[in-house]
Amino acid sequence: MDSVSAILPAVTLLGVGLLCVLAARALKTSPIVAFIAAGVAIGPSGLALVPAGQTVNLLAQLGVVFLLFEIGLGFSVKTVRESGRDLLGLAPAQMLVCTLGFALLARAFGLDWTLSLILGAGAGISATAVVTRTLAERGITTCPLGRSATAVLVFQDIAGIFLLVFAGALGTGTDGLGATLSIAGIKAALAILAAITLGRLVIGPLFRLLSRTRNEEIFTAAALFLVLATAAATGALGLSLTLGAFLAGMIVAETPFRHLIRTEAKPFGALLLGFFFITVGMALDWRVMIGQAHWILAALLALMLLKTLLTWLAAIANGWSLAGGTQLAFVLAQGSEFGLVILALPGVTAALGPEASAVLVAASAISLALTPAWAGLGFRAAKRLATLARRREASAAEPGETRPILLFAMTPAGRLAYDGLRAFDIPFVAIESDPDRFLAAIADGYDVTFGDPSDIRLMKTVGVDHAGALALAKPRYEISREVTGFMRETFPDLARFVAVGGEAERARHAALGMQAVITRGRPEGLDFAAALLRFAGVAPDRISAWMTRVMEAYEPELVPMSTPAA
Repeated sequence: MDSVSAILPAVTLLGVGLLCVLAARALKTSPIVAFIAAGVAIGPSGLALVPAGQTVNLLAQLGVVFLLFEIGLGFSVKTVRESGRDLLGLAPAQMLVCTLGFALLARAFGLDWTLSLILGAGAGISATAVVTRTLAERGITTCPLGRSATAVLVFQDIAGIFLLVFAGALGTGTDGLGATLSIAGIKAALAILAAITLGRLVIGPLFRLLSRTRNEEIFTAAALFLVLATAAATGALGLSLTLGAFLAGMIVAETPFRHLIRTEAKPFGALLLGFFFITVGMALDWRVMIGQAHWILAALLALMLLKTLLTWLAAIANGWSLAGGTQLAFVLAQGSEFGLVILALPGVTAALGPEASAVLVAASAISLALTPAWAGLGFRAAKRLATLARRREASAAEPGETRPILLFAMTPAGRLAYDGLRAFDIPFVAIESDPDRFLAAIADGYDVTFGDPSDIRLMKTVGVDHAGALALAKPRYEISREVTGFMRETFPDLARFVAVGGEAERARHAALGMQAVITRGRPEGLDFAAALLRFAGVAPDRISAWMTRVMEAYEPELVPMSTPAA
């Protein structure tokens, strides 16, 4: 009977999770909302189908652990260097302004500075699990906005480690707190150094040895062992399990086996992450929510509105456009897993009082459920700001040798081409004629000019006289046919590329003298982007490495899954 009682919570969570996914699809809403709502229904204050206990808490914590592992897989040492601007600029600025803003708000309610700073920093951290899922649902994980948001989340998770140490000392005296934080910092630095060293000297050779077995199941076991063992190691050092999981991801990211390990671990992470969202709902008491509804609503509005404003200010200060900064701010506006943990600490609960603590927990948890809708609101606001910006900005870029490639249409192929050209610092101008695609691209962080490639005046204004290539990410055969004669006579040295969907389109455009690239590759447009990079003189091996990173970022299963030979 004891074994049945131990396994029953997991069985119930599995069943509820399955129903949540089906319900979310039928209602066309985010699964996050369904998971949290189900947690309220089955939790201690509802039907009490799943009593709070060690098994449930462990499953929820493992969900966040596997999420940080997957994020770590995308943050090799090279990627961290490439994200340096966000990690050293945007992320610290966001944490600083949010911490100070919310700390001042807490002080206005009579709390002391120590508790105010703890609550302020906790409110400044965003929910990695929720934001990552929201970005994936909108398909903007690899957009400039998605990459910057991920970098901010990683910085916040690392900062959260030290915040937990600081908050844990509350109520036990602050003597020696500086030494404790210093020791935690040294441990974290040593853990990161050890992770990088292990990845290059131990884990890589070990995986090559395992590959000789020709047994894919052994990589599943190795992936699980690596994640859990590294998480346990950092936990034993007094740090956090999530830091260990993130470092495990960085270890694997330095090896050629990263795509295989990611694929093996991904199903476990997706399943356990659903459990985490359910437990967030289980922590809510509907009776408290009804009795303290006015205070919960006030705390919820203060959290999301103030955090949106403060994050927006940090983004603008770091060079983001009004539209891009708005969408980033709305995406990061919720509470976090760290915030919920901090509010549950005995010292924090005692300092706040049980009622105030319950109100803040409820507001933070509800903000997680509202994130998809809030992010959608931010997207619409960003589109409106982009529309206003169009009226103030020039309709085209200044001509000059610094813009040698003209890229038209922010379709999926156009976005990939944009990412590739930017990744290799190749000068270009991105132009879009469709209003909806233009506004969506601006909101997602792309620097795009509005205009139509069929307008010869626009072509001259954006610098076609100096451009090395004209790249059309959306074929418009009739217009291409009309302007071909003029283009050949006026700009005989201008290379013309076009992304097409099939052989018939390729043949028609090739007859016009255009280099037509069939977008057979996945993700859509990868071949088109590679063709532009080859034209720009990027070395084939660098293009191949970039294409592999793109395939891993979009869909890891697109990368060839054959086990690498030793």
